[in-house]
Amino acid sequence: MSESNAPRSGDPDHHFAPPSPPSNTDYRHARWPRLIHPAARTPAPSPSQSSSPDVSAPQPTPHRPVQAVHGHRARQTYTDPRRIVVVGVCSSGKSSLVRGLRERGYNVRAVAQEHSYVPHLWQRSRPDVLVYLDASVRTIRARGRPRWRPALLDVEHERLSSAREHADLYIPTDGLAPEDVASRVVTFLSKQPPEQTTTR
Repeated sequence: MSESNAPRSGDPDHHFAPPSPPSNTDYRHARWPRLIHPAARTPAPSPSQSSSPDVSAPQPTPHRPVQAVHGHRARQTYTDPRRIVVVGVCSSGKSSLVRGLRERGYNVRAVAQEHSYVPHLWQRSRPDVLVYLDASVRTIRARGRPRWRPALLDVEHERLSSAREHADLYIPTDGLAPEDVASRVVTFLSKQPPEQTTTR
């Protein structure tokens, strides 16, 4: 402690002398601490570590390259090259027919034309064969829609009017099992060779 800061016996308060004010040099050399992310820190190699790998230490198993095709599916081979599109009213059996035909190797899909106000929605699939399934109100109610009204069926028939006009095969599914509907479509396709069908 310097003599200027030491308490003097003659000073009744015995206060310390205040420190000298900081100069510009003190502020000029002040710096904020630089933060380094822990992941960026590289530990320094230990002097005991040698450049040659330790044979006794377990070595990591290298990963095998994974062969993947991004954005592409394997092309499926169909027994019939034609694109088959199924439309129809609700509960007419569209999903069951699509499933049954796919199990037989056909390229088939269903289009929800009955729910669309676009009359030619079915044409966007460019079908070679268009199958139309129909059902009565009584059949629709028996297939899980007990509150189905005739007015709703009339609306769906209106939305399906273009598909009904251009359908290659029309099947009322009342009283038919899904296997019966699929058999009728297969029979129709066998009588219509692919050469005789045209894409719309």
